[in-house]
Amino acid sequence: MELTLTEQDLLSLAEQIAPLVSPAKPDQDWVKLEGIRADLFAGKAKSWIRLYIFDQFPEVQIENGDPKAWVVGAHGTGKVTKIYLPYARKWMHEHHDDIDWTAKMP
Repeated sequence: MELTLTEQDLLSLAEQIAPLVSPAKPDQDWVKLEGIRADLFAGKAKSWIRLYIFDQFPEVQIENGDPKAWVVGAHGTGKVTKIYLPYARKWMHEHHDDIDWTAKMP
């Protein structure tokens, strides 16, 4: 069985389906560290990220005053660690080779 639809049929069908399809979520700016570990930090543990990225590169910590910093609450003491993705992605691309991705926890 073959179904043939005219252009008007397709437009009508699209109008009926459109409300059922949710629009894509806009890109998030701020995310919790846990939610971005796999994507941005190669799945490294939070403690590893804090030691080998946040501590080794203090310029990424907003509390240190750098205008391009991208992490708030880097050590999670009393508040959730959050990452500002637009700056974080750019910084991580630029500094990927500066990070010792094979470093072991002490």
